[in-house]
Amino acid sequence: CPTLLLFHPGLGPASAEIFGKMISDGKIVLYSGAKEHHVHGVGMVLSKTAAQALVGWKPISDRIITARFQSRHAKITVIQVYAPTNEADDEEKDAFYDQLQDTIVVIPNHDIKILLGDMNAQLSSDRQGWENVIGPHGSAAVTSDNGERLLSLCNLNNLCIGNTYFIHKRIHKKTWRSPDGTTHNEIDYVCIHRRWRLALRDVRVFRGADVGSDHHLLVTSIRLKLKRVAGRNTVRSFASEKLKDRVNAEHFHIELANRFQILDNSASIEEQWAQIKDAAIETAERTIGRRRGTQRERWIQDLRALDVKWEDVEIDASDRARWRMLVARCASLRGRN
Repeated sequence: CPTLLLFHPGLGPASAEIFGKMISDGKIVLYSGAKEHHVHGVGMVLSKTAAQALVGWKPISDRIITARFQSRHAKITVIQVYAPTNEADDEEKDAFYDQLQDTIVVIPNHDIKILLGDMNAQLSSDRQGWENVIGPHGSAAVTSDNGERLLSLCNLNNLCIGNTYFIHKRIHKKTWRSPDGTTHNEIDYVCIHRRWRLALRDVRVFRGADVGSDHHLLVTSIRLKLKRVAGRNTVRSFASEKLKDRVNAEHFHIELANRFQILDNSASIEEQWAQIKDAAIETAERTIGRRRGTQRERWIQDLRALDVKWEDVEIDASDRARWRMLVARCASLRGRN
């Protein structure tokens, strides 16, 4: 499964606004933050492959965001979270876990569920009573209160905690360091539905990544293949080349002028703009229509009109003079410059 690069909670655009979707450095960014205080926030940065597989996403709160992806096996719902600290009061913790449970319970049963993020929880290697939830490789001396809450949540939702199933050096387990650098804890986790645990190939820390955070980069490798969402075709552009024909151009201008005459001049600027936009689009739909087929299909149609086979063009593509001649003839056929 292509890596989903995740913003650390509370950093960057994730806390800049309430929620949104943007493009940064060529990648899709989904984020959900707080309107006030700008203390919390969660987000995801999607690779191109992940963005193409994105089915939908929901900004639940400034601590929870979900995204759903299409894979070859089933749909995958990723829940990215930022839990309250272990020192937070019980009321705040209860509210977070109640909201997280409400988020998980509405996910379709057939989805592959992946819960990950800063859980602010510590887990020991004591598996007694939690054999279906954790593996033998917890790194803390004692399970914290947040750890108990995480265990209960995972047990209730048939999730297992991936970090605890892999043996790594201490420096590759600890995900957080204190400001003075003296304390290191494992508080970030990747959890997956129990049925899909064997799809997890590894969960480990990679140090040295420049993420501007007191957290180290936690990377998981999952044996799942994302699949591009079908049916997400872009809206075809209008066949504007038809306006090169004088008759078509006059027809379009007359139709558009007639539509403009009946616009409501007393409306607000926003309403007038919407009316103008609708008039232009509807007139173009009726008079010139939209381009049909892909660019390649349109070229094939042009070549057929010239009694030339596309296969012959592909064979003779190295003949640049012949190619330029065909392009010029096709452009002339469609009235293009």
